[in-house]
Amino acid sequence: MVNNQDAWQKRNRLPMANLLWRERAPSAVARLVTGVGLAVALATPVPGWSQDDVSLEEAVETLQAEVGRLTRAAQLARGRKIYFQACSPCHGVRGDGNGPAARGFDPAPRNFRRGVYKFRTTVSGALPIDADLERTVREGVPGTEMVRWRGVLSESDIKAVVQYVKTFSPFFEDPDSLPLPEDILEIPEERPFEASLSSVAKGRQIFIDQDCIKCHGESGQGDGVEADRLVDDWDVPIRPANLTRPYFKNGKRDSDIFRVFTTGVNGTPMPAFDDLDEEERWQLIDYIQSLEQRQNWFYWLFQDNPNQVRHPQPEARAEEPEADG
Repeated sequence: MVNNQDAWQKRNRLPMANLLWRERAPSAVARLVTGVGLAVALATPVPGWSQDDVSLEEAVETLQAEVGRLTRAAQLARGRKIYFQACSPCHGVRGDGNGPAARGFDPAPRNFRRGVYKFRTTVSGALPIDADLERTVREGVPGTEMVRWRGVLSESDIKAVVQYVKTFSPFFEDPDSLPLPEDILEIPEERPFEASLSSVAKGRQIFIDQDCIKCHGESGQGDGVEADRLVDDWDVPIRPANLTRPYFKNGKRDSDIFRVFTTGVNGTPMPAFDDLDEEERWQLIDYIQSLEQRQNWFYWLFQDNPNQVRHPQPEARAEEPEADG
């Protein structure tokens, strides 16, 4: 559970000598491979090659390609080791989400073989980019057993395990399946205007007009009339998010919610709101944030985590009007 994830990591902390790969490792590997490759290239004749047949530029390109191949092989080997130590108990040795520790998990661990990912900065239906997967590993998924690995794994380790996870799905190896530059969306980190009673009211109307109530309910507690009939793309029952909670799976910052509204949640009934302009999406965010029930033990326990809990921002919110009399 989210409120136990730090304790879980401490109890199950992997040997640091195995997990923490120095940030300089990739460059060190590249320098080592480059040095060896140059030495071999200068000292060893290559069958079928001659100075007349191959230009220096072609030789350098070939050598650079070999360096890249060996560097990636080293990264995948590192990622595989981390995956089997840290990830396979839940996600399984085959990446199918059927690890020995996954029994009873709700939601179940991600099946990497399908190549379908919920949290992305790409258009609806597209594969994620590396930064999306790295963010999920780094920050975890609040409200689930997917803990955050920030502070346990180095950035190099996170990148390595993401590259290994991608090998489970053939889609990442298919150039035609990869997102195009225009499929990668820019998610703003800063708001264009402050939240107010007016933007909250407009957001509520959008919430109604977009039929969000059917799934999330009038009060946003995930109890709409369609809530019990929802299934994911594999016909597994799925519950809509309870919008009154102080955490969301993809993060609770305004920019996190904007990302979900813009990209949708692949594999689920949650669509992308691409028919809303940016101002309307920010207004909808203001209404969603207004539903949060902050005054409870969970909020105070996690108020130091800005990704899981959005701190109160009195300066960004208009004061409630006083009741007459």
